[in-house]
Amino acid sequence: MKKTLLSAIVLVAVTAALPWVLGDYGVNLATEVYIMAILAMSLGLLMGYAGLVSLGHAAFFGIGAYTVALLGPAIPSTIVLIGLSMVLAGIIAWVTGMIFIRTSRFYFLMITVAFGQLIFALIWQLKSWTGGADGHKVSAPLDFGFGEMGSPLALYAVMAVAMVIVYVFLRVFVNSPAGRIVQGVMDNENRMTALGYNVRFYKVLAYTVAGAIAGLAGSLYAYFNLFVSPELTGWMFSGQVMMMVIIGGVGTLMGPAVGAALFIILQNFISSYTERWPIILGALLVTLVLVGRGGIVHWVGLARTKIFVRQKEASLQKSSSGHLYGK
Repeated sequence: MKKTLLSAIVLVAVTAALPWVLGDYGVNLATEVYIMAILAMSLGLLMGYAGLVSLGHAAFFGIGAYTVALLGPAIPSTIVLIGLSMVLAGIIAWVTGMIFIRTSRFYFLMITVAFGQLIFALIWQLKSWTGGADGHKVSAPLDFGFGEMGSPLALYAVMAVAMVIVYVFLRVFVNSPAGRIVQGVMDNENRMTALGYNVRFYKVLAYTVAGAIAGLAGSLYAYFNLFVSPELTGWMFSGQVMMMVIIGGVGTLMGPAVGAALFIILQNFISSYTERWPIILGALLVTLVLVGRGGIVHWVGLARTKIFVRQKEASLQKSSSGHLYGK
């Protein structure tokens, strides 16, 4: 609990300080990073703590975004819209999870791809409602009862607070008894079954929680971008989010957030120089993945461990030398 509180304090301090050192462009970029960090953390929960690799996770992001876009004109309350986005994405995740969890590994991966493409096709075909391939404009204002929050700094604050809340929630969840059981199922499903746990229930629970959080990220993206399109639900976008998780570090909560930040920053930086940015970015990311299989957060942990070990060895050698001279 102390680590969770300390991490939250550090996150709050960093996010509060960034607007003082970043310009308008940097604040806008950081706002997008926070939204993608929420989405990446939700997929990181599935991949790193439940052992479920999904290539259809963006579908829940799209469901959240389209909920705000389509219901915004009829429902003026931002809190209700965001809540509906999470509930709808969570319900669809629970229903589909009950079916998908029956499969495993490659079959699970493929069925999630099919699910994502199904949502993509539905949005594409329902042009009279969703705008089809042309996308849909978001007209709902971001307003929590204190007035419309349309300035870049206000959007930044909302997304930063949302990211910190999601991070703390996920840390509490993975350290709760239910979260421990989910991790136990990932480590050894047969043993957990033999111990009497309902393995399917805990897998569906993790899938539902991840889907609801992805829906939250999608609703925030709709308020940020003010435009949604079918590409938000496609498997290519899901693949990008998976790449963020792998680069940052699977099996950690902060890793996916770090991976999302690196991905978004590199994408914006390289695309400002060339239109062929996907080729360069793809090559860079493949190199990063091949060089460090554990992800950035694991590299930092490994470097910290080596530094402490060397300091400890140096201290022991110094102590031994002191004893010898003393004799």
